[in-house]
Amino acid sequence: MFLEFKCSNFLSIKDEVKLNMSTINAYTEHADTHIIKKNGRADLKLLKSVAIYGSNGGGKSNLIQAMFFMKRLLGNSFKNSLESLAEKSVWNYYHRLSAETVNKPSSFEISFIIDGIIYRYGFSVQDWTISNEWLYKTDKRETMLFERIGSDFKINGTGFIEGKRHKEVKHSVLLLSFLAQHNAPESSKIYKWFQNFNIMDGLKDTYVKNYTRKLLETNKQFKKWIKVALRFLEIKNVAIEEKELVAVHQKYDENNFITGQVSLRIDTEESTGTRKLIYFLGGLYSTLFTGTTFVIDEFDSKLHPNLSRKLVELFHKYNTNGAQFIITAHDPTLLDNEIYRRDQIWFIDKNQFGASDLYPMSQFKATNGLRSTSDFRKMYLNCHFGAAESINISNELINLIQ
Repeated sequence: MFLEFKCSNFLSIKDEVKLNMSTINAYTEHADTHIIKKNGRADLKLLKSVAIYGSNGGGKSNLIQAMFFMKRLLGNSFKNSLESLAEKSVWNYYHRLSAETVNKPSSFEISFIIDGIIYRYGFSVQDWTISNEWLYKTDKRETMLFERIGSDFKINGTGFIEGKRHKEVKHSVLLLSFLAQHNAPESSKIYKWFQNFNIMDGLKDTYVKNYTRKLLETNKQFKKWIKVALRFLEIKNVAIEEKELVAVHQKYDENNFITGQVSLRIDTEESTGTRKLIYFLGGLYSTLFTGTTFVIDEFDSKLHPNLSRKLVELFHKYNTNGAQFIITAHDPTLLDNEIYRRDQIWFIDKNQFGASDLYPMSQFKATNGLRSTSDFRKMYLNCHFGAAESINISNELINLIQ
């Protein structure tokens, strides 16, 4: 279960930003539907979802990219160490608009719960070299499992015995990745959590397409579920025919009587919106069923606003396994106090120096006009929260085009 993500010096993100799923106790709205009550920790209340808003170029995608970078580096660190320097891509992930950050590492940290225990794992990397790495766990109190500065390791000899293999780790390899590849028990458990930390680009379909295909091949319940979900599109079924995913439609004669069925290839013969929805439903079903975390950049692209609302509502009201949903969006109709609590909405925006800043709606207090009954959409579009600036149609702009 996801708790918090931090990163710094990554693309447009200069100083550390922090996204967390903690609730604000003073907020009482949607307490029965929007909060995870069984997370293995009696001392924590966690949100089922958050939505991140911001203007074009504000840094929404870079924040999600930072999460994906962390997951990918952990997954590939050990394998990538076998590559030569010539095979590695150029290191250009640091914040390039400041002289302060050019020769400094990019840093990432994530906190999550496994079996009631909080883990806090992070690392710093520069030019594909690991400069720092750390892992802590909290049961009753926080305990260091290992810390790394360059090639110097500090290992908890009693609480993390598997870490004694650190001398075998190269400077470009994450210790956690190395240990997981060698089936070390605690590291493997954490590695598996990252593998189930699902991150999707809402403008691309590849990631969730594989989920949908696998579920159609192996899960009879999903085949029934997606058939019901797509009735409003007059799609009778989704299937795999000749190794391709197809949507099955009814065929009619000149008198509108059903004469048979027609299979349309989802990738090439359905609309982009229909394609996105079908593939997204596989990821959504899997997330709800397994109680994992699903992160989607550009969630609302290609989807009708009513459909976006229904999907978020489905996640809130019928999520019984502790699943979590993190999205970036532009659609202002989702900024509704019937859809989200005040602590579920975040904003990201660039300052005058080109660096992205992430902040929650909850930092705007009642004294600033924010209440549970406020019109979030209107306040956002009126730039009450920032992160909504748009092109300025000035006289200079008009004169230059004329």
